[in-house]
Amino acid sequence: MRKKDCEKKEGKGGSRTLCMIKGQAAAFAITCIIFIGCGMLLTFTELSESKVPVIALISTAISAAVAGYDWAACQKKRGLFWGAAAGGVYAVLLCFVLSLASGDFSLQLSLGMHFVVALAAGGAGGVLAMNRKK
Repeated sequence: MRKKDCEKKEGKGGSRTLCMIKGQAAAFAITCIIFIGCGMLLTFTELSESKVPVIALISTAISAAVAGYDWAACQKKRGLFWGAAAGGVYAVLLCFVLSLASGDFSLQLSLGMHFVVALAAGGAGGVLAMNRKK
């Protein structure tokens, strides 16, 4: 193999990895924006705290879909697989961050529901990435 061919392959792998990291960063940025908005709504309006789990689930779905879309667009094939993988990675990272923030880790039914929603939304985002008009 020629040196130029090797450099091209290494360059592609690095840019795909960076693209995937950017997809996860965008997903977490969306999560932060949604939760900051939710906090402002809780503070300045009559929104009850009982709505927070629903908002968290919707936030998970939107963020995982964005991550799935980005990952599948980076890979340019197997959108459902890469989208679901991005959703799974998003859910695991979110669990890790939440356990660090709260100081303890406990498996609960809501955690499983967030994981399933993240997988499904990530897969949907990946499928959308494959079916977008070019």
